[in-house]
Amino acid sequence: VDNCLGGILLSYQDRLGLGPAHQEWTFRAPGVTSISVDIHKYGNASKGSSVVVFRDQGLRRMTYLPVMDGCEGLYVTSTIQGARSGANIAQAWATMLFHGDAGYEDMARTMHAHHTAYQHAVQTVPGLRVLCTCHASIVPIASDKHNIYAVASLMEEKGWNLFTGQTPPVMSVCIGERHGEILKVFTEDLRAAVQHLEKNPGYRPEGTAAVYGAM
Repeated sequence: VDNCLGGILLSYQDRLGLGPAHQEWTFRAPGVTSISVDIHKYGNASKGSSVVVFRDQGLRRMTYLPVMDGCEGLYVTSTIQGARSGANIAQAWATMLFHGDAGYEDMARTMHAHHTAYQHAVQTVPGLRVLCTCHASIVPIASDKHNIYAVASLMEEKGWNLFTGQTPPVMSVCIGERHGEILKVFTEDLRAAVQHLEKNPGYRPEGTAAVYGAM
């Protein structure tokens, strides 16, 4: 299971009973053999701290990479990348100890409130909708009326960085702890972008938001 983005957040939300029901993704689900989680995302550690855990030691041993034809003879590392700095590991561990369960539970409550508020805000803008049931971290925004890449482009002009995707066309907000402070201005800018498209239906996306729309 690739749960690098929301692994920590979703774990604590589940523990607290927050958010809609979702498919089981932990080792309680049959067939799950490994789970990856990025500590540098909602774990608040510095960039480059990620964890992969395995269902059993046998699977873990299969990740060791032995090299036997080098000039130094037998050389074995625990990843295909070779040796890694211990500094990131140390600071990630210290960060998690600093926050502890209580800290991450508080963050999960805050993030859940922001996530819910942004979904409600999107639903108040005519012509836009939340693409699907979303559980944590991301609010995917779609439209059956407007070119969503044009909306993203107009938001980019206002200073917002919303990432876009295809199949189906979508732009998304990645929620952070500070998003509660900017909800009002985000909603105002989003509504203004849609109103601009209503008056200027021929507007063409520009900037990074145009990349997917041009394909």
